[in-house]
Amino acid sequence: MLNTELISEVNNRGYAVIPALTTADDPFDAHRDVARSLGLSDACTPVLYRDPEVCEVVGQVGPYNEIPRDSSSMPPWSEVTGQQFHVDGLLEPLGGIKTTILHCLEQAHSGGATELFFSCAAFLKLLATDENAATSLLHPEALTRFATIPVSDPGRLRVAGPAFGRVDGELVTRFSDGATELWNTSGNPALERALDYMRGPATEAHSARIRLEPGEMLIFRNDLVSHRGCAYRNGPRPRRLTRSMYSGVPAHRSLVR
Repeated sequence: MLNTELISEVNNRGYAVIPALTTADDPFDAHRDVARSLGLSDACTPVLYRDPEVCEVVGQVGPYNEIPRDSSSMPPWSEVTGQQFHVDGLLEPLGGIKTTILHCLEQAHSGGATELFFSCAAFLKLLATDENAATSLLHPEALTRFATIPVSDPGRLRVAGPAFGRVDGELVTRFSDGATELWNTSGNPALERALDYMRGPATEAHSARIRLEPGEMLIFRNDLVSHRGCAYRNGPRPRRLTRSMYSGVPAHRSLVR
């Protein structure tokens, strides 16, 4: 696939899957090569992992990390529960992390897919059928995301904001719905209706599952698409993915400013 075709696929469809070889010396070389071909600047370290106290508690806090962070601690044939839908960048502002790259080094014995939820497309569908419900997702305090990492002042690892909004004229998402999210539904029936839709009919109509094979890479627009890791069971060797995140979107080099 030509670079221009790949850039178009990621930006228009929201994601692409490509083959990407890795080297034993540095598993992140593949990320750097693909990022360059997409016109992306250097990978960025999310706000959460720039916090000094967080860095003392959590390993691999730079712009590149493995999933799980310590695969060597995973015993053979162990089981891992699935995630809930989220966007990368727990404390980032709306649209802060625009592109994520996942590279499969070792896949699970069973399970282990990544499910994409085209949450911006779902929002537009809701807007067409229940404008009040959709508008509730735009409220500046609709969704609070927070970290559970122990620090002296947990309040600084907590950010409220809209679930959707426009950045530079483009509709973007931070729709996330797991254990580290709180929705401001108190006395807010419109938001409750919105969540009923997003958690039910929307995910059925606007989602796709991708199970990467070793040597395959998933590139997706983190500001357009929510995602989750599905449950899996390891084999003799643990499942290993590598990840990098970027503040920009894929763009042809002649268009990069």
